[in-house]
Amino acid sequence: MELTDIADKDIWVSKFKCLTATLEDVARQKAILAQNHQWSDIENLPKQDQLVFETWNAIPNTYINMKKYAFGVLSIFGSTYVCEQVFSNMNYIKNKYRSRLTDDSLQACVKMKVTYYSPDVQTLCTEVQEQKSH
Repeated sequence: MELTDIADKDIWVSKFKCLTATLEDVARQKAILAQNHQWSDIENLPKQDQLVFETWNAIPNTYINMKKYAFGVLSIFGSTYVCEQVFSNMNYIKNKYRSRLTDDSLQACVKMKVTYYSPDVQTLCTEVQEQKSH
């Protein structure tokens, strides 16, 4: 019932058509930037998954079953990808030359491999006390 009701409302149909156009535009921009080797500019483009989730979040809670179903379907692919990535990294870390790693060491190595961390070197350098000459 929720699906037919949402498909009948012009506001939601136009919202999803707008989402489709926006996603196509972002994909087009990403292809152009990649073709011109402007990799840093690709990061400034809107995230496609964020656009999709924002659109679904905009739908009122009267369509709660549709939202739950959509979020469930959308999360399947991301979680499967992350799971496969972790196992792939774990196999790379614990190879035949490093087979004696303990579970704790392996867990720490996997966390370091799959976690994105970019330290702010400028801030860290300003906080460190310089070594005084004697």
